[in-house]
Amino acid sequence: MPRTSKINNHSRIKSARRKKTVVNEEVKSIFLSSGGKPAAKRQIVFSLKPDDYRTKDTKIICSHCERPYDKMESLRFHVKCKHYRIPKHVCKICGKHFMTSAPFTIHKLEEHNQDDRIHCNACKKIFNTKVQLKKHINNFHMLGEKFKCQMCDYESFSFEGLYKHRYVHKTEKDYKCKFCRKAFVRKTTLDLHERIHTGDRRKVCKVCNQAFVQKASLNYHMNKYHPEVKY
Repeated sequence: MPRTSKINNHSRIKSARRKKTVVNEEVKSIFLSSGGKPAAKRQIVFSLKPDDYRTKDTKIICSHCERPYDKMESLRFHVKCKHYRIPKHVCKICGKHFMTSAPFTIHKLEEHNQDDRIHCNACKKIFNTKVQLKKHINNFHMLGEKFKCQMCDYESFSFEGLYKHRYVHKTEKDYKCKFCRKAFVRKTTLDLHERIHTGDRRKVCKVCNQAFVQKASLNYHMNKYHPEVKY
């Protein structure tokens, strides 16, 4: 590689590191008060940087992990929580940070006896977030917009359902394992597969502490060896 190219590459790497350092310092200034405790009342505004993403056809690709998205807002939330680790909520009572709304609602209920759950007016179901309630109303009570597949007669009351259905029509396996020759249609399937190679066993039996890569393996284990336990 020519010396000029090496210098340019080195400069780009240093620039990326400086940007990430600046972001981290901004996060600290937002959440830490003068006494070192989280500032619960500050509103966090997060904007994507140009080097956080790129576009490919109709997809928006995360530059940090190559995960594709259809909507910019979904990518923004992903980068904010997954890569910059900026909490969405801060408990005003104990200062604990939460990336999403559901664990925050559960925390307030279990730790501080504060019930902020939302009830469905049409049935007796209770939800931790407004988003969960909206999905329930749209899907279960079928009051939402219908999303139709352009390639077949499939239709769903949720965009997520249509998004998952699209893989039925996809045949090209774009995601390849870096440890073996296997390839997959979905990145989530690839990530799960690579845990077999890395020994990343996140699903742990609460009875005997045996660990598994996949939830399905844990379910099989529980049904076979601990059928009396509810999980």
